[in-house]
Amino acid sequence: MGKNELFLILFILPLLAGCWDERLLKNSRTVYISGFDLDENGDYQTTSIIRDMNISESSRGEISISNELVTGKGGSIKEASMTIDQSVPGNYDPAKGRTLILGIDTAKGDIYNVLDSLYRDPRVDLNAKIAVTDDSANEIITHLSENEVEKGEYLYELIYSSEIHSEIQDITLRSIRSYLFDEGKDFMLPYLSKDEEDNEVKINGTALFHDHSFTGQFLSTDESTLLLLFMETQSKKALLTEQLDKKAGGSVSYNVKSVSRKLKLEKEEKVHADIMLQLDVEIVDYPPDHLDKQEMINFLENRLSKILTEKADALFKKLAANQSDVLGLGRELIAFHPSIWKEIKGENYYEHILVNPKVKVNVRSSGIIL
Repeated sequence: MGKNELFLILFILPLLAGCWDERLLKNSRTVYISGFDLDENGDYQTTSIIRDMNISESSRGEISISNELVTGKGGSIKEASMTIDQSVPGNYDPAKGRTLILGIDTAKGDIYNVLDSLYRDPRVDLNAKIAVTDDSANEIITHLSENEVEKGEYLYELIYSSEIHSEIQDITLRSIRSYLFDEGKDFMLPYLSKDEEDNEVKINGTALFHDHSFTGQFLSTDESTLLLLFMETQSKKALLTEQLDKKAGGSVSYNVKSVSRKLKLEKEEKVHADIMLQLDVEIVDYPPDHLDKQEMINFLENRLSKILTEKADALFKKLAANQSDVLGLGRELIAFHPSIWKEIKGENYYEHILVNPKVKVNVRSSGIIL
């Protein structure tokens, strides 16, 4: 190797020895959950739980964890975050934030005003869950900081559990962006409230959105599950219970094993959306039994089909009243019927669509006990 090459290597090595954008964990105040509210003056309030890991030198490196509730206000989300950053030692770091909560007033406005700042921060976890509360995000997070051992982890696991049981739509900070900029499809977010009797934060269903804003209406968990079945986006578990009359046994619980949907769109005075949903189900709880008899199977299939068709009709009327196209019928028109879409497109296109749902239930399994 020549002297020139050796000199060049020795000159370059010091320049490669470090990272220009390193962020040391010891200098960071790690955020695990954040919430966003609007006050009476139109300013944003950000509430976060910061978790610190303290290593004790006197206890042989024993690690202790402490949590701190912090708040900041500003004319924008970024300004509110900077207020927090200036009030705490170290750097306010949202990299570990797994759950984001929107207060009800924030959700009823344009939520992209909140999300835009988050998308511009490369440290933010795009897989974070998003939820809406029936009051203020500050109240929910304050409750979690005072009553839950795992703080932000509790809410994340609560949302994740509801997703795998097909009670809410699987939405993250990453995936919600595609809905926000799709003129033919809306979405729903977990709807949180604090149960005063149990003193716990619970999911009471899903908040319906139209365009970028919460409509003020929410679906129950059963309604959300039924809508997810129509969307064919349910998880592996989709357990429902229907009330029958006392003569028929009181109630029946069943798990949906598979879903098949047929959608037909035609333009008359309105756009008619005829949806046929076929569900293959497994009976998991029916005390009268006798499920070894075809007569009983036929009875349950007919009864459940009738009940679910009635519920689906009420569900789509609620969606229409709120102009919330969670099913994505507008997207279907854009893709497969552009001429129809051209006639009705606009902010309130859903008022030109009439949904006619029908559900057919097939009992494929009666469990291990007949």
